[in-house]
Amino acid sequence: MIRGKSITLVIPAHNEEAGLPHVLRQVPVEVDQVIVVDNCSTDGTSRVAADFGCRVVKQPLKGYGHAYQAGFGAVESDLIVTADADGTYPVDRISSLVEILLKEQLDFISCSRKPDDHARNLNNIMRFTGNFVLSAFTMLIYWHYIRDSQSGMWVFRREVLDRIRLTSGGMAFSEELKIEVWSLGDMKCREVDIPFSYSERMGKAKINLWRDGFRNLVFLFAKRLGIPMTRA
Repeated sequence: MIRGKSITLVIPAHNEEAGLPHVLRQVPVEVDQVIVVDNCSTDGTSRVAADFGCRVVKQPLKGYGHAYQAGFGAVESDLIVTADADGTYPVDRISSLVEILLKEQLDFISCSRKPDDHARNLNNIMRFTGNFVLSAFTMLIYWHYIRDSQSGMWVFRREVLDRIRLTSGGMAFSEELKIEVWSLGDMKCREVDIPFSYSERMGKAKINLWRDGFRNLVFLFAKRLGIPMTRA
């Protein structure tokens, strides 16, 4: 808890027993609850989460967006923070990010990833290039200046969820959440830079660069045209 505000960390997880311990050991004491959404795992993800004292929420409908919607539905705290279970996001910075949110009286923070010196290999360059392209299209189509539309680490007030409509059940959930929040107009939003390296990922990667990148691009246009794409 920080300044009287309760904090819940929501982590979607599909077969992440290898990365979860590393992530959970770094969670600051100020976080009041950690919710791990077990999204169709076939390994010991739920057991690992329970051993660390996390609340485990089962989501039998597979998909990044489906997992987050199940996790968000279980939150009762004032503030929500998110991170992946693979160790790529700096959960040890949660306290400082919450302080920024409260000090600047923001409603929503999205963490903009900055590759470190260990991220300069061909595969990682392709990932960041793909992210740049999707973020550019987000800005062109929706006229919102969002540098990292695909980032999966956010800090926001729980009441934000009452004012937005999220439809994506897949990886496009990240960009949809930001589009919805920025589109409200009266929300105080900000992107905060964080260090990030794909080379530090633990466990097997779940993202297919070409497939998911194409789906996210299609989702941007479909959402703009009002065409439902829940599987994206």
